Amino acid sequence: MTTFVPDGSLSARAHYRESVELATQRNGHVIGLLDVWALVKRRIWLIASVVFVCTLLAAVASYTLPEVYTASSEVVLERKDVRPFATDASLTSLERDRSAAETEMDVLQSREFGGRIVDRLNLIDDPNFNPFARGGNKSRDEGEGGLLNYLRGIIGIQKSPNPKRVPPDLATQRDRAISALLSQFSVSRTGESLAVRITVTNSNPKLAQEIANTIANLYVEASLEFKQYERIADKERALNTGGAVAFLRQSMTQPLLITLRNEEARLQQNRAELAAKFGKNHPEMIDAESQIAGVRNMIEDEVQRILSDLEAESLKPSARIVSAAEVPNSPSFPKPNIIIPAAFTGSTLLAFLVALMLETADTRIRSGRRISQLLRVPNLGYVPRVPKHLLSSGTKRSSCIPDWSNVTSAEAERSVYMACRYSEAKQPHRVVMVTSCVHDVANASTAWGIATAAAADGRPTAFVNLDFHQHSVPYLKNTERSPIELYLRGEAALADVVQTLPTLPGFGFIDATPVTVEPFRSLDSDKLCELILALRQSGYDFIVLHAPPVLTSGDANWLSPFVDGVILLVSWGKTTEEQLLDSVSQLRMNHAALIGTVINQVNPEIHKRHHYGGFVITSKRIPASGWIQSGTNRIRETPNRVDTETKTSPPPSARAPHNSSTHVG
Repeated sequence: MTTFVPDGSLSARAHYRESVELATQRNGHVIGLLDVWALVKRRIWLIASVVFVCTLLAAVASYTLPEVYTASSEVVLERKDVRPFATDASLTSLERDRSAAETEMDVLQSREFGGRIVDRLNLIDDPNFNPFARGGNKSRDEGEGGLLNYLRGIIGIQKSPNPKRVPPDLATQRDRAISALLSQFSVSRTGESLAVRITVTNSNPKLAQEIANTIANLYVEASLEFKQYERIADKERALNTGGAVAFLRQSMTQPLLITLRNEEARLQQNRAELAAKFGKNHPEMIDAESQIAGVRNMIEDEVQRILSDLEAESLKPSARIVSAAEVPNSPSFPKPNIIIPAAFTGSTLLAFLVALMLETADTRIRSGRRISQLLRVPNLGYVPRVPKHLLSSGTKRSSCIPDWSNVTSAEAERSVYMACRYSEAKQPHRVVMVTSCVHDVANASTAWGIATAAAADGRPTAFVNLDFHQHSVPYLKNTERSPIELYLRGEAALADVVQTLPTLPGFGFIDATPVTVEPFRSLDSDKLCELILALRQSGYDFIVLHAPPVLTSGDANWLSPFVDGVILLVSWGKTTEEQLLDSVSQLRMNHAALIGTVINQVNPEIHKRHHYGGFVITSKRIPASGWIQSGTNRIRETPNRVDTETKTSPPPSARAPHNSSTHVG
């Protein structure tokens, strides 16, 4: 049977390669929703495990951590700080700016102020603030004892009594209580506001409320005490200048006082001018004296009024409480209704990040699209792995039936052959080398399947096994070795070397592994060329050479100049991108014509479920009748009969006539 392929298919092949490159350029760095969904499906167990564990830990922690209660009070700083006897007049109306508010907040968190709180609440006797307080050692030992001491008593081990600890002095204990207190409250304000919020956290809700209110009250008292100290100091300065009235009369810069003092000066100047003209009892002099006395009385009255106002203002604190703390009803930490959803959200993001990192770090090849992005060559197809129910117990993949009897992979191997018949060449590939990046037990079966697919298509095909690895084609393991050494020495004809299958006309195979175990000793380049030429002259139109892996042997590079095209096998989920690139680099050093790649050992279910792209053909269509019944199973059971049938088979040229002028697929 011949299949005619028109010349127009060559241009279609070129257009296909262009479309592959264009799609690679457009979609190489684009991640869509389908890619994200595929990532989720590939890493679903990892994502679910991370989310479950993190959420579970958050839930356990939220219900087992000790509860903490928060109480808060609020004080407002007065906008003006009045100092009655300040020498600088501007200080009598001092606006509180940002730096002044920050200074007051630092005072609230100072150790001196904290010591006043400790003394007021007597926290030095509280074991939670002072571990040396009465009952502090007892509570600590109870947490350590209990069950531990009970177990020690059972096994007969008693803990040696600790020497009696000598507590430090009261000053040291007070310092520790202050440090513990300062760690439990904070002071804050919003923007430029003069309202200061005092927040206290403690395991005891009533104690938290008491501390918050005590801090606010003590701060208000401290601000009043500070004013009293300033008042006493200012009075002492005023006495040195003749008293408070004289001091204020000279230093105050109130507008009314300034006007009155200016008026007094004008009247005194006018009186001096009148005194030069008139006597002391002159009516104008008497009138001037009365005007001066009236102005001075007005100044004294104004000073007394200002003094009384300042005295009353100095008795008021510079801060006031606007919000007192109340006993908290619920703990501020932990809050399960917030922690658990937050942990779920955070763990989900973490799981996605970990999955993305693992996906990026995992460079194993599973997609033909990725191969096209790396190499700019098409992926010819996907060959599924043999299902487990087709594997007999105790057998390996290399000992399974590799060809048409395995209908799962045979259809995929046939599609690979149909895809690799042509490339940019004007003639169909006649000599094709099938190699791989690294060794896999299924590579030989895939190469054998491609060759048998070509023979089933009516194309006289020869398969030459050059892979000297232990796991080779099962047919060759179950049949007698061909005398390839005799043919290379000229002691046997090609017909004596080529073995055939009676169930597949036009197909012959040669096992050359005995002469490739020690490379370059029996089979050199000249003899290989002679062998290929002899196979062509014998009527074989399609020759498949199965070479060892590129990265484990140099035979693939050695054979690449003698073939028309190279098919590179990639093990699904095993071959890495680095191995693929290294293999292609090695092949292209000898200008190998790389037709494309084939992804082997594909798990169809996982491949489809994880959206790796491409179609994995797993058709159950059975080829020509009689192949499975009289095929490899019977050959494996009766290898001697195969050998007899091989020797009596007619040559392929007599069985399958071939027209060299017709394109055969």
